Parts: sequence; structure tokens; C-alpha cells
Amino acid sequence: MNLPANFPLKKVIITVVSVVIVIALIITGVTVAVNGKAANATVDVEQVSNISTQYWGDQSSTYGNATSDFVQELYPDKEKAISKIFVKEGDTVKIGDTLLQYDTTKLQLKVESKELEEKKKKYELEQAEKELTKLQNTAPYVEPAIPEPEPEPTPTPVPESQAELYTEITEHSKPFKGAGTEEDPYVFLCTEDAVLTKGFLLKLLGVTDPRATPTPTPTPTPTPSAEPTAQPSEVPTAAPQPMVTPEPTAEPTTAPTEAPTPAPPIEPTEAPTVSGMAWFKQMTFTKTNETGGESVPTPEPDFTLPDGPFVARFEVHEQDNENLPLVKGWQMDGDKISAGFFNEVISEPDDIQMPDLSYADPGISYDTGGSMYTAEELQQMIADKKQQIQDLKLNVKQAAHDLEKAKLDLENATIKSTVNGVVKSLTDLDTAMSTSSPFLVVSGGDGFYITASLNESLLGKVHVGDTVMASSWENGQMYEAEIVQISDFPNDNSNYYYDGSSNPNSSTYQFTARIADADGLKNGMGLDITLQAASDNASNAIYLFKAYIRSDDGGKYVLKVGDDNRVHKTYIKTGKTIYNQYLEIKSDTLTEEDYVAFPYGTSAIDGAKANGMEENTDENDGIDARGLDA
Repeated sequence: MNLPANFPLKKVIITVVSVVIVIALIITGVTVAVNGKAANATVDVEQVSNISTQYWGDQSSTYGNATSDFVQELYPDKEKAISKIFVKEGDTVKIGDTLLQYDTTKLQLKVESKELEEKKKKYELEQAEKELTKLQNTAPYVEPAIPEPEPEPTPTPVPESQAELYTEITEHSKPFKGAGTEEDPYVFLCTEDAVLTKGFLLKLLGVTDPRATPTPTPTPTPTPSAEPTAQPSEVPTAAPQPMVTPEPTAEPTTAPTEAPTPAPPIEPTEAPTVSGMAWFKQMTFTKTNETGGESVPTPEPDFTLPDGPFVARFEVHEQDNENLPLVKGWQMDGDKISAGFFNEVISEPDDIQMPDLSYADPGISYDTGGSMYTAEELQQMIADKKQQIQDLKLNVKQAAHDLEKAKLDLENATIKSTVNGVVKSLTDLDTAMSTSSPFLVVSGGDGFYITASLNESLLGKVHVGDTVMASSWENGQMYEAEIVQISDFPNDNSNYYYDGSSNPNSSTYQFTARIADADGLKNGMGLDITLQAASDNASNAIYLFKAYIRSDDGGKYVLKVGDDNRVHKTYIKTGKTIYNQYLEIKSDTLTEEDYVAFPYGTSAIDGAKANGMEENTDENDGIDARGLDA
């Protein structure tokens, strides 16, 4: 809202307050309207028990034939050893009588072996799934682009050398820096084969060269001596001695001294021996001319080192330039009479930028994300791994089936009679095995039996003693039968099994059920058989009709009647779906005694009044949870 600059502040405040009041009134009105709508709305409700069911396992169907003369036959098994036979030929037996006992030791070992095999297959499957995850998270290899060669940088010009390069260090050599102290020694730029002269060493050590001291002029004798000296003494004395004036005599000196007596030469003082100086290649004391004569006088130098002792440093640099890196050097201290080599790198001056001559290595390796496989290779490897996982899953299922079969063999180690009859024949195992015939036959003479097949997936879920329901095609009657035998060996084919929910390629096993009340049955009559397979998840959980469950951003919910006799949105946790129309309620927020409303329609809102909580208790009598006539 744009207001003029001169708009009064009081009017601005009034405007803002008015807007706030209007918004508050709108919100209040909407809330009152919603609450009023919910307060006046009425919605029909149903008890949960009327719109839910329970689940106790899957049903499976098969087909069989009724027979009035059932025969129980036992064939020899190479994997089972008989420990004891309890009957003999001609004995009369009833259903449940013990016929023989297998040795359980071998069967127990078989169970343990199958358990290990199952664990192995599961481990292989877990590893394959981890490898698949790794492949799916692997970045494919991408050929790196060859980088353009970088132009060589222009080297920063190195300043020209300002120091004088010495191959011989004399007392007149001028250092390019330093004050001669231990902290700031004189520094000379020299070559690797530079030498030091005697004059320099004497300066360094603070020793005066006697030959460099001027000869003092002798004082003439004022009083002539009695006998003049014929000639000056040529023998040098150790040191100049002061002349003593003798007392004048009566006889005057015939002639004055023709020439002054020269001062005797002074023997040079030997320089102290300096340790660690064997690296000197040469000691230069004098310079001679090319003919070997006396030294030639040189012009007077413009610089002379001060008398020592002092500290001097001798450095050899690259390209004989003090601005380039140090190659090697040594230092001498005339006060301590010591010398030593050094090769530490001297820090470059702050104003000197040394050129970086490094360049990219053409053989450098590139990061490919830890993979050397292209996208096509990774895609193929992932497909192969997925196929391997599918095969391993089948192997795990087969191992679990084999384990269950081994457990059943151990559980059924005691063979009991499944018919009421007589032991018709009992032969030795070797004969029966050689002729592929049963070694024990029990023939039944009363009642009816059903022979049918069940899928291998039901092994362990359907047991001897379970009840099955059979219906006749001919008379339309229902019969209840008890399973008395399940074969240990799969059938040669699956012709007897037609359950559409099962895998047609899986094995089937023959089972026999006895019908106690067989009125209306005839020998060979066909029957449809319904098996109720037990489920590990079978429980008293509520399976609510899907139509009464709705979802929003908060999850799945129902409109449940509360203590105030109004419906309220109640969130629930759900599980699996059965019969394609019921959803498992896993939370404890809903019981069979609760009432819920159909969550769709204009009246199905949170807070609506519940209608029909008492009237609907008897309305659905005679109708089961699936909406079918009982």
C-alpha cells in the first residue's frame, strides 16, 4: 500500500488497525461457520466388527479322487536307516499304530547340513546385493579431456650482479655487504676455486705484517765520537733500540757519520695455526713477474680492509650472481680462529621473484570416481548382477525347502498306520530295492480316502492331522477329511494340482485324507479339495474394509466415534492387504467394538455427530464380514 509522503501518521495507524480487525473477523467467521457446520452435520457410523474380518492363512485348492480300498505302501529309502519294525505280516492295525522307526541320528545330521546350506545361500545373496548396490553407486569412467598446454611463463628478469666476483681474496677485496661482526659478517662473492692471500688472513686475524711497517729514521749523533763508524752495520737487530748519547770527549770526531744506520729488519711474527683450513687450495704470499724476478709494484688500491679480527663469509652463487640461489660457501671468524663450510639456502630478497619453470606433467592421472568401467559396461554388469541375485533367491528358497523337508523327515521318523487294515506283506529291504517294490504293505478295508497333491510351497504349512474340506461334483455335498499321510517324494508330474496361484513348474507331493462320514460317496468319485494353509502372520489382527480408510498428508486415518458421540479423524498404522479389499490395522487405536463412519461425502467431517450407533447392531445379522450370506 503506497501512501503519500505527507499522509498523516494517525490515518496510517487507523488504516492498519482496520485491516487487522477485518482479517480477524473473517477468520472468526470461517471458524464459526466450520464449527457450526460440524456441529449440525450428522453422519452414519458402523461397528468395526461388521466391516472387518480376520485372517488365519491362505487357502489353496486341489483335486482328488475318493477310494474305498486304500492301501498304505512303504518303499525303501537309501537316505533313511530303519532302526526297528514293530509289526509282522498278517497283523491287524488301526490308524495311528506304529509300523516302524527310522534312525534319527542320520536324519538329524541331514537337518544340520541343510541349515548350513541355507545360511550359505543367504550369505551369497547378501553379498550379491551389496555388490549390486556398489555397482549402482559407481560413477562410470569418462575419458578425460586432454588439457591445452599452458604457455611457459615469462621468467622474471633477475637483477644484474652488483658485487665484484673474486677468484682471490686479498686485503684490498671489497665485500658487497656486511659489517664484519659475527651477526653481520663481511660477505664476498667468489668462485668455487677462490683462494685467500696471506695479507687477507693477517687482516682477518688482526696480525700486523712487519714488512708493512715503515723503517724509522735514525737520529744523527750531535757529538762526534772518537772514531767514526766505517760503515753501517748490515746485521739486523731483533728490534729498533733507542740511541744512547755518550759523553763528549776531548778529541772531536774527525768526520760525521756518512749515512744513517738502517733499522734492523724485524722477523715476522708467525700467524697462529687455524684448525679446519685444509680446504685452502693455495696460499699466495707474493706475486712475481713472469721472469721470476722480484714482485712488480701495483697501483695504490682504493680500498683496504680494516685491521681485524673480523668475521668474513665467502659465497658461491649460481651464475656468479648474488641474487641467485646459493651453491655453497664458508665462513671464518678471526676472533675465534675458526672456519666452517655451509650450504643452507639463503632466503631470497623480498623484491626478487624467481621464475616458476614447472609445467603440467603430460602423464598425470585423472580421478575417475574409483571406476574404470564405462557406462555401457556398468549397465551390463548391473544387469548380470540382478540376474545372479534372482538365481540366488531361487537357491535360497530351494535351500529353505530342503531344510523343511529334512525337518519333516526327522519329525516323521516314526511311521504310523494311516488305514484300518491288515499288514498284507513285509519283505526285506534288499529285495524290495532290487525290484522297486514296497517292502511293507497295509491294506485297508473300511471307509473312504481321498488321494490328492499339494504344492511344495505348502510343505511345513499343511501337516498330518489337519482337516481339509472336499466337495463332490456329482452329489454337491461337502465332506470333512483328515490328512493321514503326506508323501516324502515328489510326484512325477503335477496333473493332480491346478491351484492357479502356485507355480506350475514347482514340485507336488501326494497326500491322503480319510473321510469319516462318507455318506453318498462312491468309489472313484471326483472331489474338489480346499486346504487351509497356516500362516506365520496369522493372528487376531483386524482387517478393515478398505472403503472406510482414507489418507491425507498425515497418513491413513478413519473417522472414529469418540466419547462425545462425534466422529474424529484418527490416524492408524496399516499392514498387508488380503482378499484385495481388506487392510490390516496394526495399531491399537481401533478395536472391533469401535464405530467408524464412511469417510467420504459432505457430512463426513471431523466433529460430525454419529448416527446409528444403537440401531445398526442387529441390521447385519446373517451377513459375514465379506458381505456374503452366511
